[in-house]
Amino acid sequence: MKIEKSPEMSLFSPKGERLYLTAQERKNYLAAAEEEDRENRIFCHVLHYTGCRPSEALELSPSRILIDSKDIVFRSLKKRKKDGRGREKQPEFRTVPVPKILIDSFDYVFDIRRLHRRNEGLNKPFWSMSRPTAYRLVKRVMDRAKVKGKQATGKGLRHGFGIAMLSGTKPLPIHILAQLMGHSSTKTTEIYLQVVGNEKRKLVLDAWEE
Repeated sequence: MKIEKSPEMSLFSPKGERLYLTAQERKNYLAAAEEEDRENRIFCHVLHYTGCRPSEALELSPSRILIDSKDIVFRSLKKRKKDGRGREKQPEFRTVPVPKILIDSFDYVFDIRRLHRRNEGLNKPFWSMSRPTAYRLVKRVMDRAKVKGKQATGKGLRHGFGIAMLSGTKPLPIHILAQLMGHSSTKTTEIYLQVVGNEKRKLVLDAWEE
């Protein structure tokens, strides 16, 4: 039986078009997000800093923001809902560390510290927009950032995050990145190693040009 390759496991389209954002495109996207209103801007920041899927971000509520440890808790989507015996599986969650500035932004806009203190409204999602609306938001920011092509999507951001975590001066161990991205197997995460070499080469060439 031929097993179809999941789109999640490809960094290039069938025509060879890149499906991930480069470091510079991610930087431009982040700058372009500053022109959005506060709520939309934080949504864009969550995608950038965590590599989550837009649908995973839309589920976030104050209870999922761990203020003290500076983590965000996501329910991992796109995982099998049944085990090998056909039994329903329990939802799976993962924590992703984020910069303090993102936690502070959540607090400034959504007053999460007060909600935690009062133990109220903790399970109400931050955003009421639909997935199509979230898609249009990301597309609008990409257009403003002049990011054109197949990579100008939420998935392109997710792939860009995966590559960034492996191409820095202190790359993450592959099994840690797999956990952060909610992959069931490190085999999925290893696709990012395909382009890390090229990204590092570009960084070196850019440095020579300075």
